[in-house]
Amino acid sequence: MNRKKKAVLIFHGLNIFLFSMLLSCTFTPQADTAEGVAKSPYLNHHDSAYYTGKESCRDCHYQNYTSYLRTGMGRSFGLATPSKSASVIGADSVIYDAFKDFYYRPFWRDTLLMVKEFRLEGKDTVHQRTEKVDYIVGSGHHTNSHIFMVNGYAYQIPFTYYTQQQRFDLPPGFEGGANFRFSRYLALECISCHNGLPALVMGSQNKYSQIPLGIDCERCHGPGSIHVNLTKRGVLVDTSVMPDYAIVNPARLPKQLQNDICARCHLQGTMVLKNDKSFYDFKPGMALTEVLDVFMPAYEGGTPTLIMASHFERMSESKCYLQSKGDISCIQCHNPHISVEETDPAVFNKVCTNCHSTEIKHQPATVVSADKDNCVKCHMIKRDSRDIPHVKITDHKISLPDPEIPQPLRFKGLVAVNNRKTDRLTMGRGYLREYESFYANPIYLDSAYFYLLPHTTKTDKPHFKAFVQYFFLTKNLNAIRSLVDKNGVEKVLDEWLVKQDYENDDAWAAYRVGKAFEAANDLKAAWRFYSKATKLAPYFADMMNQLGGVLVAMDSIPQARKVFGRILAEHPRNDKAWVNHAYCESLTGNDKQAVKSLEQALKLNPDNIQALLNLAGIRLSAGEREQAAILVKRVLKREPGNTAANELKRKLGF
Repeated sequence: MNRKKKAVLIFHGLNIFLFSMLLSCTFTPQADTAEGVAKSPYLNHHDSAYYTGKESCRDCHYQNYTSYLRTGMGRSFGLATPSKSASVIGADSVIYDAFKDFYYRPFWRDTLLMVKEFRLEGKDTVHQRTEKVDYIVGSGHHTNSHIFMVNGYAYQIPFTYYTQQQRFDLPPGFEGGANFRFSRYLALECISCHNGLPALVMGSQNKYSQIPLGIDCERCHGPGSIHVNLTKRGVLVDTSVMPDYAIVNPARLPKQLQNDICARCHLQGTMVLKNDKSFYDFKPGMALTEVLDVFMPAYEGGTPTLIMASHFERMSESKCYLQSKGDISCIQCHNPHISVEETDPAVFNKVCTNCHSTEIKHQPATVVSADKDNCVKCHMIKRDSRDIPHVKITDHKISLPDPEIPQPLRFKGLVAVNNRKTDRLTMGRGYLREYESFYANPIYLDSAYFYLLPHTTKTDKPHFKAFVQYFFLTKNLNAIRSLVDKNGVEKVLDEWLVKQDYENDDAWAAYRVGKAFEAANDLKAAWRFYSKATKLAPYFADMMNQLGGVLVAMDSIPQARKVFGRILAEHPRNDKAWVNHAYCESLTGNDKQAVKSLEQALKLNPDNIQALLNLAGIRLSAGEREQAAILVKRVLKREPGNTAANELKRKLGF
């Protein structure tokens, strides 16, 4: 089939003595450029320290080890086995997404947890896809969510079990027509708060060479290698006399630093990393502000609802916390080694009565009941969470009994909860990230621009990347091209967008610049920036697809075909890459392989409009009008106004 006939095809587009004693037995640390590390008395803040895993703690700390495994954190992440799962799966355990018209049925195949996605037309099953669940996320106290892996890439499975209501439903964020199906990637920010630190492959967003099972000891105590090695060599510290600076004991830290350990994951919001930092850089004993700031929207009149992991934010709003000037720590109430379910309420009450008289007058008298000796039940009410449906969580804002949170009167702006002195650039980046990741409120973009000003056409690298993101989100692609031209294409490519790191910031900037030049049909410039993006982030399927698309537009079909082949080798479930691969095969006259690739795309995603249209075009060109009509009708059912589908409808005469 010649190219003209393919017009219907669509492309996807400390202590000195102690220091001396310890160092003589281990290593001589080099000066570290990070200010926080250089100041730290803890040896395991040095970059030569490494993580050893919770099993290395077991022999010496057996009691804490075994009790910790029963806590929510100890049960936070595990293999998808019957013993790990809280789900009670039966024949009626089916989830239906009315927006996307997909059903999901979890089931056990012996000891393997599976989930089948399917679609019905009448009583006929017209689509089905089955994936194996590899990991279960969550202790089961509130939820179990599920992960599957493909070539080391972690994706979320579209079903969650909500334990409190014993209910199956779509995962948080998949509701209301936003069902990601099997494509929601799980980045380091997410995975690293549910277990020990995973090993993210550089240049990817969700590929891991190793994922630990559960939050481990070192998330609170820091890397254990120095402490373990010294202990094995018999170098011990009498901790009744002095701290052991080979490992962090949170109980010895100032309360703010204690809270920062917890806030790393229990202060959920928009996280903005400091320049050249990653989620690996925070270690217990450091100030969280050295690595990142966490932004939350602030309102006059109260917070609208709770966020599941907003514990530190809510505690910091408590009168107790404010009047003590922050002299309250999470571990005053919570022993991290012991489950809340195994903790006597008297333990929590004792924390309260240390400051408050036991002869408290309860008002009104009607609320006094058997719960009068349970401070938490009255003053830390369980409430709904706005980001996780079907669960109630303990509100950590200590307050007078009130079942309702005051309704917000007016949005005031984003606040860096852990750092009220954050700089203007970080504020601007916070607004951009909030807009792009959580809530696309135009006010956020206006605020971002305000904090990024004053600016000139020539700027520095951090502001350049922020402005590229800003202009990209405001769809002002001309401004991106102008910014690049004013600062110099070669400087941008050879000096600014050169760093490969875990956050892929330079790669994302290069990708956005490439999109801007592609929109202006400057394909050579687009190719240069997409090439830089894929060099820095070689495991990003979307970036590779864009590179391949530009190569097709430049009539470099063999090179494009190789790019799509590389994507499919890494991402065999990427339906867009299958469509693009089919396009290249068709252009080179290999319609048979093109059909196979399009059919594979539709097995993965029956609503891939490009795959449906392209396959319909091939069927029509081959005289298979009935099959073409079926495909076009499927498009029109999803997108009645689709121009290409309506043109094919006219040609097919139905």
